[in-house]
Amino acid sequence: MTTDKKGNDNTNNIKKINKKGIILTGILVIGIIGASFIVWFLPSENIQNSGMSNMTISFLDPNDTLTSVNSQFLLLQNEVQDQINDAKANSVSVNETYITDVINVSIIQNNELMQTLLNGQPNQSLMPNYVELMNNLRDYSLYLLNVKNITSNSLNVSQDLKNLGNNSGLRQLSVL
Repeated sequence: MTTDKKGNDNTNNIKKINKKGIILTGILVIGIIGASFIVWFLPSENIQNSGMSNMTISFLDPNDTLTSVNSQFLLLQNEVQDQINDAKANSVSVNETYITDVINVSIIQNNELMQTLLNGQPNQSLMPNYVELMNNLRDYSLYLLNVKNITSNSLNVSQDLKNLGNNSGLRQLSVL
């Protein structure tokens, strides 16, 4: 009989331990899940979302802002031109959705570069360079909108891109 009593005591202890473990694990899981969803309840009134990613970069030195925006602008121009040249070369298989997406993303990136430049706070000596780069960014924005209009209303994107010509009319500002 003593063995039965000990056996029952051990079984009850295991059941108590199992219940405690399950309850503790459940509380931890609920706590972790609750903590991960707390982000949804944080106030978001202070965050402005105008559809752009708002990834403007701020530099303390206006010359650094000018240099950074200029180099990013040159990269953007080269990348878009490479994509357009690839589309011209592959006249048989032009992915129109891809070209449209590239142009849309480039427009957003160009607008962010303009915003970064606007926040640069240049001194008098850098003002002419800022104005020239801003004009180049504006002209490029118009060029991108023109390409977007051509590709979105086109039956033959490759041919229309060939007719568009290259981006030789835009000047590239060198600040360095």
